[in-house]
Amino acid sequence: MKKLLVFVTVLMLVSVTVGCTQKTVVPTTQVAPQTTTTSPDKRPYWPTQEWLVTTPEKQDMDSTTLDRMTSYVQDSGLEVNSVIVIRHGYIVYEKYFRPPWDKDRIHNIYSCTKSVMSSLVGIAAQQGKIKSLNDKMVDYFPNRTLQNLDERKKSITLLNLMTMKAGLDWAERTFPYGDPRNPWTQALRSNDTIQFVLDKPMATQPGTVWAYNGGYSQIFSAIVTNKTGMSTLEFAKKNLFSPLGITKLNWRTDRQGIYDGGGGLSMTPRDMAKYGYLILNRGVWEEKQIIPANFVAESVKTQTTFNPNAGYGYQSWWTVPLDGCYYAAGIKGQRIYVMEKQDMVVVTTADLPEDMQTETKMREIAKYAISACKS
Repeated sequence: MKKLLVFVTVLMLVSVTVGCTQKTVVPTTQVAPQTTTTSPDKRPYWPTQEWLVTTPEKQDMDSTTLDRMTSYVQDSGLEVNSVIVIRHGYIVYEKYFRPPWDKDRIHNIYSCTKSVMSSLVGIAAQQGKIKSLNDKMVDYFPNRTLQNLDERKKSITLLNLMTMKAGLDWAERTFPYGDPRNPWTQALRSNDTIQFVLDKPMATQPGTVWAYNGGYSQIFSAIVTNKTGMSTLEFAKKNLFSPLGITKLNWRTDRQGIYDGGGGLSMTPRDMAKYGYLILNRGVWEEKQIIPANFVAESVKTQTTFNPNAGYGYQSWWTVPLDGCYYAAGIKGQRIYVMEKQDMVVVTTADLPEDMQTETKMREIAKYAISACKS
């Protein structure tokens, strides 16, 4: 992996022109009718059991543009494992570029896990398990003694954690993951991940400075576990995965048995697309509000602005305001793009080195999908 300074810069650059991508057509025995509906209460079907597949033209997209995307991926030498394009609720493009990856094989989605974790917090709040994002972090850990506990740390809210503005002294991207100097690596290797994070000293006033921190996501995993009486995975299966028909997954834990909210989830690309489709539909699935609509809206809204076309929402939701696009991002090229105007979701999985050259090439995939839309 790479040093954070480079990585964050790359992600910001990615967000500037992230756009949407192109696609290719996949043969299938399931053929969907043409549709142009976009409202969650008017969807002709829900892909709980299986996605329906159709041609790009039936969803007002240009297959030739998507074919050029295929050529681009193949000719660029990028280690892209899969690309899926969903428009109006139908798969119009699905390709697996590198064996053994296919539609049934789960893939580590890395920091896209953070976005899923944030949705679980929204669901827990909807159920009254979490009162408010304005709650103080320390109030959720009354039985722990925290080191470096000053007034700034006492004032950290769940919203500060959600937006990566809690202010702890934490330089996660300065050193590669796996490097013993990386704080997230240190946390996972410690005897108690949560305690390690909570004990860190403060660097800035909460709510003022954005700094990427996987430890915040792990705190949310602990909070969901403590407040619901269920493990994060059990809670997710009952309230998120099962309603969406997601059954094939893996979620690793830390040494204390708390599920890794920062990057431990593995899913199939099609199930990543289901999650993206849930977000596109403002938290609605089969006419049921799975995630509160206002929570979804806040999650994907720009909470931190890096430049006019690059921002950050909740956890690992990155925003591209001028392009009308937002996406969940994981290292090595894992992406769940959501384009509301085009009624589209684009999923990528990959094994890319984290450097500017490959990330710049990768963002072209997203741009192809939008350019393929005729309307």
